Amino acid sequence: MGRKGSGVEVREKSIRLKFVWNGETVRETLTAGGAPLAPTPANEKRANRIADDLRRHLDNGTLTIERYAEFFPDSSRLQALAVDPTENTFGKLADLWLEAKGRLVDATRDQYGTAVRKWKKLLGESTPLDKLTHKVLAAKIGGFPWTSPKAHNNYLIALRGIFELEYRGRKALDNPMIGIENMPVVKTLPDPLTAAERDAVLADMRAHYDPRIVAYFEFAFFTGMRPEEIIALRWSDIDEKRGTVRVQRVRTFKGTERDGSKTHTVRDVDVTPAAAAALQVLKAHTYMLHARREGDDDTAADVFQNPVTRKPWHDERSQRDHYWTPSLKRLKIRRRRAYATRHTYCTAALMAGVNPAYIASQAGHSVKMLLDKYARWIPGADGGSEREKLAAAQGMAHPRLEVESHQRSKYRST
Repeated sequence: MGRKGSGVEVREKSIRLKFVWNGETVRETLTAGGAPLAPTPANEKRANRIADDLRRHLDNGTLTIERYAEFFPDSSRLQALAVDPTENTFGKLADLWLEAKGRLVDATRDQYGTAVRKWKKLLGESTPLDKLTHKVLAAKIGGFPWTSPKAHNNYLIALRGIFELEYRGRKALDNPMIGIENMPVVKTLPDPLTAAERDAVLADMRAHYDPRIVAYFEFAFFTGMRPEEIIALRWSDIDEKRGTVRVQRVRTFKGTERDGSKTHTVRDVDVTPAAAAALQVLKAHTYMLHARREGDDDTAADVFQNPVTRKPWHDERSQRDHYWTPSLKRLKIRRRRAYATRHTYCTAALMAGVNPAYIASQAGHSVKMLLDKYARWIPGADGGSEREKLAAAQGMAHPRLEVESHQRSKYRST
């Protein structure tokens, strides 16, 4: 809603206001008790005050149908301006926001749909938007028993998006979500396996599972790739001459695929001998499917296969529940997420002294993120040499000996 000009027009028997609303020049007669306002000096002053108030609403984009009726209760335009009362409800706005998200992958859209249903139930689908003030939203959100701070924050993503669809431009400052913040989330440290635990898990899997399962987890341990990247890998992504695999798509919830990686980028990952051995195992099962096919890369066969269904994996749950968790339990290794294969890769590389910039490029991290998450594993790689350098820089090559020597000298002097 915008205004390019407004003014008071004094006529012979009435006073009217001229203004621009929604790109249209409008003239409305001021009334009192159903009759036109007489053009007296007092009423002219009143008209100027009304014009100033109207101008503020036009400039701020807050001239609603309800406010229009307050300014001009006898206007013939009100009937034409009347809208379906359901148009300005929370449920209607939430549905429009979800419809606007049609470009998202199905899995993400489903998650947003779940959030919309929750907010409709909590706030009321038929609740008029003007009733959802900041204090009402703060009380509803704050009083709900969220399962975790992370769940609270994830659901707020959708709610903020819904209200931002309505409160844009000049109306942005009226958004009732302003000031409603996320809950603080305690960041958990990566929980990798030791090299001995990793090797024990793989040995246990060789003893109990199909070779395709072992190959899956070997590849995960020795490339550090994310599960959603591994299950979307195709034989056409593998460059045997260069010894790399190209990460250029992910498969998420319900088997939905999208191009890029988790960070929406494409990267090449070096295939070490251990990872290459895992690929050799899969060749006997899935490579011939790739070799028989013709066409572009989209028709290439998947590398990894569920040995039970003989179909590609559509997510990571089956691998975790049927193979990873039982193996840890048999070995009495503390339970961890299957994502720990990625943490194990990064920490083992850092402890071996591999350049952090190289590890970050392989894992699809920024160097800053890698160091933020895994810096605590770096000191173990230098055998204590960095600590010795620090002590020397402080003038104490052997701090404990220096302290003891000082104490002995002090006692002798007394």
